[in-house]
Amino acid sequence: MYAVYFIWRYFTNKKIFAHRLEMEKVKEQNMKKLTQARINFFTNISHDLKTPLTLVIDPLKQLKEFLPEDQSPNASAYIHIIEKNVNRIQRMISQLLQFREIESQKITFNPQPGDLVQYIRDIFSLFELYANKKGIETQIKSDFESFYTSFDHDIIEKIFTNLFSNAMKYTFENGYVDLKINKIHPENLPKFGLRAKSEVEYISVATTNTGTEIPEDKKEAIFESFNRLISGKSGFEESTGLGLAIVKELVDSIGGKIVLRSMDAKVTFTVVLPFTLNMGKANSEVSSYDYAISEIDNILAQSQELDKQDKRSRKMHTIVVIEDDADLRTYMEQRLSEFYNVHTAKNGNEGIAKMERIFPQMVITDLMMPEADGFDVCRSLRSNIKTSHIPIVVLSALGRNTENKIKALESGANVFIDKPFDMDYLLRQVDNLIKSQNELKEAYSKRYIAEPSKITFSSADEELLRKAMECIEENIGNIDYNVESFVSDMAIGRTLLYQKINDILGMSIKEFIMDVRLKRGAQLLEESDMTVSEISDMTGFNNPKYFSICFKKNFGLTPSEFRKKS
Repeated sequence: MYAVYFIWRYFTNKKIFAHRLEMEKVKEQNMKKLTQARINFFTNISHDLKTPLTLVIDPLKQLKEFLPEDQSPNASAYIHIIEKNVNRIQRMISQLLQFREIESQKITFNPQPGDLVQYIRDIFSLFELYANKKGIETQIKSDFESFYTSFDHDIIEKIFTNLFSNAMKYTFENGYVDLKINKIHPENLPKFGLRAKSEVEYISVATTNTGTEIPEDKKEAIFESFNRLISGKSGFEESTGLGLAIVKELVDSIGGKIVLRSMDAKVTFTVVLPFTLNMGKANSEVSSYDYAISEIDNILAQSQELDKQDKRSRKMHTIVVIEDDADLRTYMEQRLSEFYNVHTAKNGNEGIAKMERIFPQMVITDLMMPEADGFDVCRSLRSNIKTSHIPIVVLSALGRNTENKIKALESGANVFIDKPFDMDYLLRQVDNLIKSQNELKEAYSKRYIAEPSKITFSSADEELLRKAMECIEENIGNIDYNVESFVSDMAIGRTLLYQKINDILGMSIKEFIMDVRLKRGAQLLEESDMTVSEISDMTGFNNPKYFSICFKKNFGLTPSEFRKKS
């Protein structure tokens, strides 16, 4: 009896399992059909939208030309919003049509000889423009200097542009993005579901970035079209969910594999691709990087929009108020807090300790206080490299004593105000001092275009900046001279040096190094007959194309245009 029951139970379970399996297959097929229907629908719409889009984009350009220069700020803002979103629609349409072309296997291959390693390096180096602005550290490690083979430059550019863009967008400020290029030994190929072939070398390119981990159960789904499983940094527009789907389709189309690993707050995409061996050292002329440049322009534009939103949503400057009278201290805090982040201290020692911890943009101090007075505060700030650049406003009831005014100014005060004072007057003085600091940053970035070593800073930090520029200029032709080398040469802690460069010039260390290189390049373009390629080499850029792109971003002109204008 039990035997009959168990036999019946076994066959019943087998039927149920088979039925469930069939239902899963039907469900999967229906999902594929639905996805395909969505793609077909959006593809057809995309084709139809191209003509009206043309009739929006071109007239918009003409409208910008015809609008008067003294137009209202609102008009410019509205045009910017229209332009931004039209470009966004255009990018979405292009991405969708591109995915459709790959998926329907209509893509045509155009392999050309070239140095694969250098080509990938070049694409990655273009993204350093964004990395520099966001304090993101980048590093490239490769088993070999070059690898000459035949490959489709357009496909490789699209694969790695999407991966590098993804890594940069999902890395928070002060994180890092790491690129590793390795040869894969035949015995390791099965790990990637690949088999060794004669006359074929497999190359692995791994992109690692710090950021939000991707759950194990979502790793496969992330490569599906229209999938948005992870959120980018706030302010970045929502992705179409096609970027990684395009990468996977392209990698599959050339017989490669892409694998995702995510742990310890890091995300790594590893692409393994097959390439023909024994190619001669020849380079094609197809390296335009148009797709990569377009993507970089896009993430830079989104980042700038995010920065503007950030500035609007928070107070930009921090002030420390040192005053021993509690009522006056509270009143000053209330008035200043309308415009600034305010920290208070009741004596000089407490104020000095707070400043070393907070790094404010301004200090307002009373002159006569217990423990440490206003003179002590001024001397302490000016003698400490951490705080020597901070403007100081001194308040005093001893204003009639001219000696105190002179002594305060000699000790490092920027402004001396007599008590009783008008609060609106104090607010105006604070605003003027902050504007002066910003003008110094602007003066560095705009006025001294071609001669960075000849700048004269009228501040206590002149020696620091002179040494900084000397260190960079001594190594200006060294491609490998980076943040670590610079910090070592300066013999100052990395965090402190970053804070000083940022407070004085409004740049990260990487941006500062790049800025000096570009300004030296501008000087050479203006004063010498050297070619752009030679200048690129002399200023530490690994290729003329990257130099030209960075130069145009900085000066608004290509090197050739700059030379003609000069």
